[in-house]
Amino acid sequence: MPYDMSKFADSRWVKSQPNRVYVHGAAEPVLTILDVRGFELHDLFLIGFNDSCGTVVLPTESRAENAAAALEPAYETKVYILGSRDGEDVWATDYTRRALDGTTLSPFLTGLTLKDGRQVIKDGRWVR
Repeated sequence: MPYDMSKFADSRWVKSQPNRVYVHGAAEPVLTILDVRGFELHDLFLIGFNDSCGTVVLPTESRAENAAAALEPAYETKVYILGSRDGEDVWATDYTRRALDGTTLSPFLTGLTLKDGRQVIKDGRWVR
C-alpha cells in the first residue's frame, strides 16, 4: 500500500487542499502546470522553495515519474527515492525552472567562481 501523504500535514506551515494535496511554500505555477498537463492532483506533498524550484513528494515511483514528465520541458526534473517512512517508500521529484534557452536558473546564487577560476554560475544560470 502506498504511503499516506496526509502524514505530512501535521505542521502549521502546511496547507491542506482537496484530494490529499498538501503544500508548504510556493505552489504556483507548478500546481497549475501539473493540472493542465494532465497529472492527477491527489496524494502529494509540494514543497515550493519559490516559484522557480521545489520538490513534489509522492507515494510511488510511477507518480513521481509522471510528475516529472508533466513538468518537462518547462522545468528540469530529477526523480529519486526520498526515503522510507513508516516502512513505506516515499518518492520525490525535484524541479527547477528552465529559461527559454534551456538553461536552469540558480534560485539562490547569481554568481559563483571556484578557486581555480572556473565560473560555474553566471547571472543565476549554471554554466555548462
